[in-house]
Amino acid sequence: MTGASGSDFEDSLGLLDCIVLSLGGMAGAAIFIFPGTTGQLVGSASIGAWFLAGVLMLALGLCYAELTLAFPQAGSVAVFPFETLGPHPQVRAFASYLEGMGYTIGWILAITISALSIPDYLAVILPAAAGNAGVVALGAIGLATLSNLLGVGVTSRANLLLTGVVLTILLLFLGVGTSHVQLGHYEPLAVSGPMKFFAAVQVALTSYGAWTVIPSVVEEIETPSRTVPRAIVVSLVVTTLLYTALVALVHGVVPLSRFTAGDVAITAPLRVATELMGVAWLRSLLALSAISAIFTTMLVGILSAGRVLYALGENGTLPSVFSTTSARFRVPWVGILGIGCVAAVLASVPSYFYQLLVVGAVVGTGVPYAINILSFLGLRYYRTDVSPDFRAPGGSALAVVSFAVLGIAMLGLSSTAVVWSAGALVVVSGYYGVRYALNPDGITPRRSEEFP
Repeated sequence: MTGASGSDFEDSLGLLDCIVLSLGGMAGAAIFIFPGTTGQLVGSASIGAWFLAGVLMLALGLCYAELTLAFPQAGSVAVFPFETLGPHPQVRAFASYLEGMGYTIGWILAITISALSIPDYLAVILPAAAGNAGVVALGAIGLATLSNLLGVGVTSRANLLLTGVVLTILLLFLGVGTSHVQLGHYEPLAVSGPMKFFAAVQVALTSYGAWTVIPSVVEEIETPSRTVPRAIVVSLVVTTLLYTALVALVHGVVPLSRFTAGDVAITAPLRVATELMGVAWLRSLLALSAISAIFTTMLVGILSAGRVLYALGENGTLPSVFSTTSARFRVPWVGILGIGCVAAVLASVPSYFYQLLVVGAVVGTGVPYAINILSFLGLRYYRTDVSPDFRAPGGSALAVVSFAVLGIAMLGLSSTAVVWSAGALVVVSGYYGVRYALNPDGITPRRSEEFP
């Protein structure tokens, strides 16, 4: 079914919808866990690491905003390379495929990890959940998948409600916690050298990536020329300020001595802060906030990755069945269902939690960002025939800053991270190579315009 604009999707998302989708995706499990990791690395200096990570991510966001308005197609993060990376269709097609599959893999792993995290928080409210972790995780994946199959309107409204719950409780946590801050806990300001500080920035960066849902749903946005850049900037600024405030409060309440291996402050820093405040009722509310935050991340992940698989089906780098949309709900149901099924399978092997995390960080974050920074340069220097309504300030300098972001994010990768990530890339690339060898004419663009 196609709307009046010729799109397979319904353009029903306004500025608030997009901001909340982005906020809901970012305010997930990470903020409830990673402040403990960064606290162990650099102590209270992690406050600066979280703030710097947000500022650096904003540079990437501005590049993506320009690319999105240059090529406003569903799943556009996978469209950018196909439209900008040089005159050779085969190179552009492979870059588009690698971008889209890396992005999708990253989201599938994030959805899986999120689902596996829900039982721990649910057990605070419902103790029986602790003994049924697998069932709870699969149920969460099924519910998030069903919500997406029912249309972007259902997903957006559910996300709006849950994000409201999350932000309300976190703001309450900040308000209550301010009176419990002890300034002495911030000393010393730095407990490690610059390399560990950059490692802390790397950890924090992984918490900011969900804003890419905005480019992915651009065909469903009412006025993208106005909404896309505003939604990206506003959601990143709000998230940066919220994250920084939460990390600052945690370090003001939890003494530095607690951020040591084996202490629960490493894995549940906000919970420890609540316990030290001595406010019993806030502990249950914080668990509710965590569950809501994690589920919004799952909703946004399926929404975003489903559109990217749709784009790959459109340009022929995946089978065309992925570009199928339902007549009633106008969603790419094949990709959505596939993402839910793969995440459910991965959730059944929780022993590989760490390996999933590192593959998601490299293949699902570093590789897609790197490809699309090159796409930004390709837009500026190769696709001079395209004039988007928004131009990112700084031009090429912004791309340099963005590459610096990735350099920081990749510092200190372990051998395990490299091996697992390389293996994932080999498998993904191998599928493309086999498919291209069997049917080289099958990988052709269906929607992109001829280049000048």
